[in-house]
Amino acid sequence: MKTTIDLPADLVRAFKLHAAHHGLKLNATAVAILRAQLGEDTPRARKPLPKTLPLMPVRPLPAPRIKPMSAQAMSDFIRQADMDAVTEPYEKALGH
Repeated sequence: MKTTIDLPADLVRAFKLHAAHHGLKLNATAVAILRAQLGEDTPRARKPLPKTLPLMPVRPLPAPRIKPMSAQAMSDFIRQADMDAVTEPYEKALGH
């Protein structure tokens, strides 16, 4: 909320020096001084946010069923995947 008050020049000078000395803006200085004078040292504190997320129980995943592959079978698989990647755009373009 904004308000206008008339202050003596010497009080304004002291107020500005106080704000500059504490590295605060004039508005923050006025609020702090008024709160202290009214007996409210700090604004009402908000409830702190939790620093960690809650843990959720999960079911473990089943072990994957992987058949062992020989070096030759792996080489053949990679060669076929490379060939498919190269030929696929041409097959799509030709409508196959």
